[in-house]
Amino acid sequence: MNAPLDNEALNIAAWHLREAKRVVVFSGAGVSAESGIPTFRDDGGFWTEFPPEIYATWNGILRAATKEPRRLAAFVHAVIAPIADAEPNPAHRAIAEVGRRKPVTVVTQNIDRLHQRAGSTRVLEVHGSMYEVVSLNGKKSKRTLTQSQLKRIAERVRRAKYGVLSLARLLVAIRPIAGVGITGAHRPNLVLFGDSLAEPDWSDALKAAKECDCLLSVGTSGLVLPAAMIPAYAKDAGANVITIDPGEGGGDIWLRGKAGDILPRLVARAFD
Repeated sequence: MNAPLDNEALNIAAWHLREAKRVVVFSGAGVSAESGIPTFRDDGGFWTEFPPEIYATWNGILRAATKEPRRLAAFVHAVIAPIADAEPNPAHRAIAEVGRRKPVTVVTQNIDRLHQRAGSTRVLEVHGSMYEVVSLNGKKSKRTLTQSQLKRIAERVRRAKYGVLSLARLLVAIRPIAGVGITGAHRPNLVLFGDSLAEPDWSDALKAAKECDCLLSVGTSGLVLPAAMIPAYAKDAGANVITIDPGEGGGDIWLRGKAGDILPRLVARAFD
């Protein structure tokens, strides 16, 4: 059973949020997990089944395509399908509600665009987005996919896991998001191991962290560098840092619990 929420800590956090002039929300996989999107690093996460040394680098993915196409198809489906099916949860909606009250910058490590769908208007995606297709070097945006398009890709990839000619079927299935077309090679706008963080989002995120007076760190382990430096930048600049997480403390105030439970209560306490 989870420990009860510290009411005094909630009151102090609500006061900081209410009084803040500029807020940054730094979100991680724990927020999306409450919408049914598996995490990568937790027990039972993606890296438990799919080794990151293969599936978290572009070179590793290319090798898997030639050596284990069915396995790669299983990985691609495991990543895309939950994102395509996910809907914003109460945490996303509470964050969007804060944005209707005062200036908020959401800095997210998530690639699912659930913050935008919940209504947040300034979202910096430092690890990219599954919905954005870019040129092979990542410098030119090609197109933005809809949720319906991503669902169709997920279903085609699912079928590529079975039967013969898995690689050929996989390449056809993912062609809208990765492959070679008449305008050149394209891929999803994702930051994998060894890649620089997405720009200009990363530079804008650092600026926002240094200029805010309240930062909410929600559902993130703080282990994925350099993105995990964002709360420290805010703290060093004088901001109050509030951590919301069921199992990880930190910051000036720790509100222990799931984001979907804590954030609506925090927002209600701060503004109602």
